[in-house]
Amino acid sequence: MAGRAGLSGALVQAPDRGWTSGRTVLLLAVAVVSGAAFALRSLRHPHPLSELHLLRLPRFGAANAGTLVFCVAFAIRLLSNLLWCQEVWHWSALRTGVALVPAPALVPVVTLLTARARQRFGHGPLVAAGGLLFTGGMVWLACFASVTPDYLRDLLPSQVMTGAGIGLSLDTLVAAGVLALPGHRAATGSALVNSFRQISVTVGVAVLVAVVGSHGGAASRPDFRIVWCVAAVLGLSTSAIGVHLSRGGGSGRTASAVPKEPEADAQALTGAS
Repeated sequence: MAGRAGLSGALVQAPDRGWTSGRTVLLLAVAVVSGAAFALRSLRHPHPLSELHLLRLPRFGAANAGTLVFCVAFAIRLLSNLLWCQEVWHWSALRTGVALVPAPALVPVVTLLTARARQRFGHGPLVAAGGLLFTGGMVWLACFASVTPDYLRDLLPSQVMTGAGIGLSLDTLVAAGVLALPGHRAATGSALVNSFRQISVTVGVAVLVAVVGSHGGAASRPDFRIVWCVAAVLGLSTSAIGVHLSRGGGSGRTASAVPKEPEADAQALTGAS
């Protein structure tokens, strides 16, 4: 909690206070020190709160990296679209909500329609395709979004592409991570995946606020383009992770590859003697 709060606070306050200001540096130091302390404690404790040693599993580690990257981009996309409609186009909350319906409506549809493809081709190709679609949607916004409202040209194509990309990538990344775990580690591994999701969403919102700030109207258009480009790069990174997962073989559980915990190592040595 301390590391997450320090990082998000530093990102949000840095544009106003300066990256070298005492408060920003202090918050970044709190984030680094507390995060490192938590990681070391989790790696050394016999019963850690977060079993970080599971990240040594290649597919689980890659899926978590993809989840972390993609959820930062997802948070940027969601909040930036809301702010764009309300602060730049000056739409009401109701009109904005209706305008943003296509993307979340597509997510469960795409997820269900691609269930068989996931079983046939594995998780990697779907993640790669989803990352590319998401990237296309963010690039579309960066290129075509205008301060003069034109929903059908500016926002709707991006909603369709990003919604399909989220449906292909997000749940698939989570499934790839969980299925890479042995059965007796599925619960704790799922909790670790969800922790990464929550942390990355916080970082995504903080990045958006750091770049866009409290600006509104036409003057904020360049700032929105910057965050949309950042989200596009993160989408490409997710696609690259999908390619990596494709090369990593099947998507079944890999119990034999789980790193042993310290206590398990001790038991194994005792039994051998």
